[in-house]
Amino acid sequence: MSSMVTKIQVVTKEGCLPCKYVKRVLGDLGLEIPDMSIEEIDFGSEEGIKLAVQNQILYPPAVFVEGRLLMKGKIRENELKEAVRSRIRSTIK
Repeated sequence: MSSMVTKIQVVTKEGCLPCKYVKRVLGDLGLEIPDMSIEEIDFGSEEGIKLAVQNQILYPPAVFVEGRLLMKGKIRENELKEAVRSRIRSTIK
């Protein structure tokens, strides 16, 4: 059985404490789910602005799984972990 790497994107901004928190939680989750890649996208970059406009993101952080918005704004650790696990399970099927 071949394993598929799940692409996680996190929209962040320098100096954003909630962004650091979300990156830490995703890093911890990456230890649990090895087939997961995490890409950081700056909120002010061309790609970050495009994602923000398309998904009504007023401020970071925002988390995407396989290009689909998962969570944005105020993100809690347990909710994020469960949402990522659930989305990964649904993309594997």
